[in-house]
This record gives sequence, C-alpha cells and structure tokens, in this order.
Amino acid sequence: MERRTAAYVYGNTARPLRSEPLRREEIEKSRRIRQRPNPQRRRKAKTDKVAVFLVVITFTAVMMAGIIYLRAKFQATYLEKSVVKLKSEVVEMEKQNATAVQEMDNSLDLSAVYEKATKELGMKAPDEKQIYSYESRKSTQVRTHGKLSSE
Repeated sequence: MERRTAAYVYGNTARPLRSEPLRREEIEKSRRIRQRPNPQRRRKAKTDKVAVFLVVITFTAVMMAGIIYLRAKFQATYLEKSVVKLKSEVVEMEKQNATAVQEMDNSLDLSAVYEKATKELGMKAPDEKQIYSYESRKSTQVRTHGKLSSE
C-alpha cells in the first residue's frame, strides 16, 4: 500500500490552538487599548462671566431682601412692645382718674352741703309758696349773627 503524502499548508484547515494561556500583562494591555478613546486634549471650561455676574446679582438681591425683612420684623416687634407699654399706662391712668372722680364725688356730698347751709349759714329750705314753676314759650337756643368774640 502506498501512502500518499500531501503537502500541508498552514491555515487552510482548523485554526491552531494556543498552547500557552495569555498572561495578565497582555490582557491588561488589550483592555487599556480598548478603553482609551482617541487622545484629544481637553479644553479647560471657561467661566461664563455673564452667568457669574447674574449669580452675584441674585445673591445680593436675596441678601438685601432678607436684611430688609429682618429690620421690618424687628421694628414691628419693637412697636408691639411699645403699644403694650402704652396700653398699660392708659389702664393705670384710668384707675387714677376713677379714684380722683370718686374722691371728688365724696368731697361734694350734698347732705354735707345742706347741713352746712342750714346750720352754719342759717339758710332754710323753701316753702310751697316760695317755689314758682313756669314754662318758657321761647326757644332756649340763641341765634347769633356774625362772629362771636373770643371773650
């Protein structure tokens, strides 16, 4: 029997198997190569001057509004305390007025006046014959023509 030998051409049949496993260095290199995008320089982000200006203006406006609100609140609190103080003073004055009116009423006791008039000054109460009643037919109002003097 004759054996035929044919020339073997590498690659025309099954792929050759790798006899050695990949090393970690080779795996990491392949990962780095895949993950790296095209090397481009990144530009620094420029600050937008208009946006910064608007932020500063807004911050200033908010702070001023807060300060104005706090001043108004403190002033309202101060005024409320003043009103309470004045109301308590009014109550004290009303008490003093009531006490003064009571003392005045007590000092003008009509029975004391009658006693003094009849006993010390010799006055008498009027009799029925001495009392006259009348009705005025004219109006009790006074009409003035022109300016009144301040006297």
